[in-house]
Amino acid sequence: MKKFTLLALVGLLTLSFSLSAQNNNARRSWTAKDRAEYMTKELNLSAEESAKIKDLFEKNDEERAKQVAENRAKREDLQANREARRKEMQDMRAKAVAENDAQLEAIIGNEKMEEWKVLRAKRQESNRDANRSGRRAPRNIR
Repeated sequence: MKKFTLLALVGLLTLSFSLSAQNNNARRSWTAKDRAEYMTKELNLSAEESAKIKDLFEKNDEERAKQVAENRAKREDLQANREARRKEMQDMRAKAVAENDAQLEAIIGNEKMEEWKVLRAKRQESNRDANRSGRRAPRNIR
């Protein structure tokens, strides 16, 4: 009886490890609402600023989804010239970040924008370190 119980316990333990190793939901994507709530909390934004930021993030998400669809459509053509594709994507991302920062600054002001840039840099560095070490980024930085 003890052997059977021990064997069953080991089997359940092994099964639980394999199931937890397949958890793909560990990194959830942030919705526009989640990002706006985070910025509102961290930067003490007004309800009006929060609503404008949420609208901005929703618009950005729609544009990004459209761009992803276009990139998938022309993926075969771009496979041949990988470096040019990489450069194009980096340039597009830098342009999008600059435009987004300008729009955010118009909504929340210069002082809160500087505060946001510091928070964003901390989060990016934390994610970069986590990616290098193969571990997940800490939750409290997000």
